[in-house]
Amino acid sequence: MKKLLKYCLIALVVIGMSTAVYAAVAKWIFVPNAASKTLSFVDPQKDMVIGHCETGPTGWLACLTPDLKKIYVGENGGDSVTVIDAITHKTLKHIKTGKNVKHPLVTPDGKYVLINHTGEVKAVLFDAKTDKELKTFAVDHQNKAQKGPLMMHSAFTWDSKYAFVQNYADKKSYVLKIPSLEVAATIDGDSPAHYFIPTPDNKQVWIVYEGNDAAKIKPSVSIMDMATFKEVKKIEIPTAEGEAIEGHHGIFTLDGKYFYYCNRGPGPKFGGSTVAVIDVAQQKVVRTIKAANGVGHPYLTPDGNYVVLTPYGNYVVLTPYGNYVVLTPYGSNIITIVDAKTGLKLKDLPVGNGNHVGHIVFSADSKKAYATNASDGALYVIDMQKREVVKGIPTGDKAAQVINTYTNLFEVPGVYKLHSH
Repeated sequence: MKKLLKYCLIALVVIGMSTAVYAAVAKWIFVPNAASKTLSFVDPQKDMVIGHCETGPTGWLACLTPDLKKIYVGENGGDSVTVIDAITHKTLKHIKTGKNVKHPLVTPDGKYVLINHTGEVKAVLFDAKTDKELKTFAVDHQNKAQKGPLMMHSAFTWDSKYAFVQNYADKKSYVLKIPSLEVAATIDGDSPAHYFIPTPDNKQVWIVYEGNDAAKIKPSVSIMDMATFKEVKKIEIPTAEGEAIEGHHGIFTLDGKYFYYCNRGPGPKFGGSTVAVIDVAQQKVVRTIKAANGVGHPYLTPDGNYVVLTPYGNYVVLTPYGNYVVLTPYGSNIITIVDAKTGLKLKDLPVGNGNHVGHIVFSADSKKAYATNASDGALYVIDMQKREVVKGIPTGDKAAQVINTYTNLFEVPGVYKLHSH
C-alpha cells in the first residue's frame, strides 16, 4: 500500500507539471522586406500597413526584445545589424559585426543580443540596453572547401545561461556560456546542425541534423544531456523513397509530449515533404505527415492546439496556447494545419500565389494568423477558426520573417515556463 501511494504521488506530481509560453504581443506586426530594405508596421486592428522604416541589404530575420521596445534585423547581404525602435517606428542605427549577418537573437531574460553570421564562424554579444559590444566568439573553420553558409540559427537555454551556435564547414556545434562566450562544450555531428531546441526545463537540447543525400546520411535529431554535454540518443527521421533529404527545423508541443521535425530538402528545389512526430517520452517516431514541398517550420499556435507547417520557406510554429502546429513550406504556397495533440492533418491552405510562405505569427487569442509570402511581397491574414485567408496586405519586396512577440525559437511565441496546476 505504501509503495502504491508513493507511485500515485509521483504520478500526481508529473501530471501536475506542465509548460506554457509567456510573452506579451506587440501592438503592431512587424515585417522585414528583404529586397526593399525596409521594415513594415502593420496595425492588426485595421489589418493595414501604417508605415515603414529602412533596414539594410537582405534584412530577412529579426527579433524583438522581450519588453517589445526594440527590434534587431540581420542584414544578410551586408555586414551589419539594424536596430529599430519598435515604439516610435524609427531606425536607430546600423552596427557592423561581421560578414553576412544571419539572425540576431535576444536572450530570454532580455539582457543580451547574440549576432551570428553566414559568411564566417563568428558570434558577437551585445548589451541589449546599450547595444555595446561585450564579447566575440570566432573560429577559423578548417574545411575551406565548404560552399554556402558557415552558420545558421542560434538558440539559448530558457534560463539564458547558455547559447548554441554551429560551424557548418566542420560539422561542429558549440555550447557557449553567457555572457562570457567561453566554450562549455564542442559537439561533433555527422552533418551540419541546423537548429537547436532546448527543452523547457533546460535539461536537454535536441539538435536537428540536416543529413546528407549523397553520403546517405539520414536527417536526425540528437538528444544531448546539458549536465554532461553527451548524446543520450539519436533518432533518425524516416522519409519516403526518393524524397530529397535535408532536415530543417523542429519544435516541442507546449505540453511537452511531442516533437515535430521537418525534412525540407536542399535548395533551390527542396523536395522534402515529411514531417515526423516524435513521442518525447518514448523517444521514437510515432507518426509521419506528408506536407507541402519544402516544409521547413512547425509553428505553434499560442493556445497550443495547432501546429502550422510552412513551406520554403518551411517552419513548425506553435500557436500561443499550443493547440495547433502550423507547417510553413519553402517550395509551395500551401501551409498545413495540424492538431498538435494527435498529429492529424486538419487542412492544407494556400496562402497567396508565390511559393515561399516561410513565416507566420498569431494573435494572442490564436484566432488570427499573419503569414508572409516572400514571392508576393505580402502579408496574408488568416481566420484560424474558419481556416481561411481573408485578406492580403502588400508590404514590400521579399516579405520575410514576420514578428509580433519575443521569440528564442522561430516557432515558439514566447518563453517556456514550468508551472503546476
